[in-house]
Amino acid sequence: MGRDSDDAGTETKNVRPGGRAAAVVAAIHHATLELLDELGYDQMEIPNIAERAQVNKTSIYRRWPNKAELVLDALLTRTSVNVPLHDTGCVRDDLRLLLRDIAGQLATRSVRGLLMAFMGSNLDDLSFQSTRRRFWDERYHASGKLVERAVARGELRAETDARLFLELACSPLYVRSLIAGEAISDEYIGTLAELAISAFSPTC
Repeated sequence: MGRDSDDAGTETKNVRPGGRAAAVVAAIHHATLELLDELGYDQMEIPNIAERAQVNKTSIYRRWPNKAELVLDALLTRTSVNVPLHDTGCVRDDLRLLLRDIAGQLATRSVRGLLMAFMGSNLDDLSFQSTRRRFWDERYHASGKLVERAVARGELRAETDARLFLELACSPLYVRSLIAGEAISDEYIGTLAELAISAFSPTC
């Protein structure tokens, strides 16, 4: 099946960026996203991922100690690429672009599967709960720069809570897409942006 034997031996030694090591990681991430959609978090296991990615399972354990860490890395990598932080100089435009990128992600099967796993009932899986919490902490931290810039420009109140602002703007997207199963229009995105901005705009 083209699986690397004995972890390919040298795949972590002096490999240039974009070389074999990067290709292996990309294949593992891709397999993880596919299997999350097909099997769900509970049923997906490291051997499944290794077989789909055509690598030895030790290649996975070398980088990620458990399934939860691999899921976290796969999701953060995907969202960092597909949901970048825009800087247009205007909070309204920055927020609309952020919401549009999130809506685009929610329309993809793999990301939907991953987020549905995060919404699952793994209440007794402490590593999974930690992974979910770290994912959202990382995303709110990255997107919080949008709020910091808006505050510095005087577009939002100085005491604006970045996470609360982002929750107000972004949460309806997840409800509409993942729970209600409805499409997200540009008009809806514009409405959410206006509501969030107006809630934290400086008073006259």
